[in-house]
Amino acid sequence: MVKRQTYRYQDHKYKDIPWCSAVLTAINVVIFLVCKFTGDWLYNEGQFSVLYLTHSREYYRLVTSMFLHDKYNIGHLVNNMILLYFGGEIVEKTIGSFRYLTLFFISGICGNLLSAIYELTTGDFYNSYGASGAVFGLIGGLLYLVIIKKGRAAQISIQRMLLMIIFSLYSGFRSTMVNNAAHLGGLLSGFLLTFLLCHIGRSMGHDGDGGCGY
Repeated sequence: MVKRQTYRYQDHKYKDIPWCSAVLTAINVVIFLVCKFTGDWLYNEGQFSVLYLTHSREYYRLVTSMFLHDKYNIGHLVNNMILLYFGGEIVEKTIGSFRYLTLFFISGICGNLLSAIYELTTGDFYNSYGASGAVFGLIGGLLYLVIIKKGRAAQISIQRMLLMIIFSLYSGFRSTMVNNAAHLGGLLSGFLLTFLLCHIGRSMGHDGDGGCGY
């Protein structure tokens, strides 16, 4: 009897771990360390620009660029990973792992697509990489959850969420070498996508554990 209760307690603890957030964070950190020892090879093969889509049809870069960070600027990685893990934890536990992964990847892709549109519109072409678009997608998703749950999502107020978003966007626009188009694309798509994911889940009656419960 003691062993059975112990196993149940351990299983409960494991269920509380935001596995998707933890694994995505670990993958980003490992790739960052690999980049430290492989020169520019991974950047050359994985970074994003609209030119890679129009000239080479290398569509995979919409995803691979989301897992690269500046190897000379650890702050770039740390900032994204803090938001990815701790912000992602709230989102993952609220909407479930599958919806969370859908939100992460589609937001990151949408961020890169808006960046591509910006490049084509301005004629200013550049290589970019980083998880920021996907991370801003999680922030947009969290904003929707905070609004719809009226502040009950991790006890975060709407005012506090808006202040964090405004500060994050402002910091990006004040900084150089930052892909603000990807930030905006991720944020807007994350908000809209979370609405859709929660609406679909509610319509299909999947508002149990791991759903978007209103």
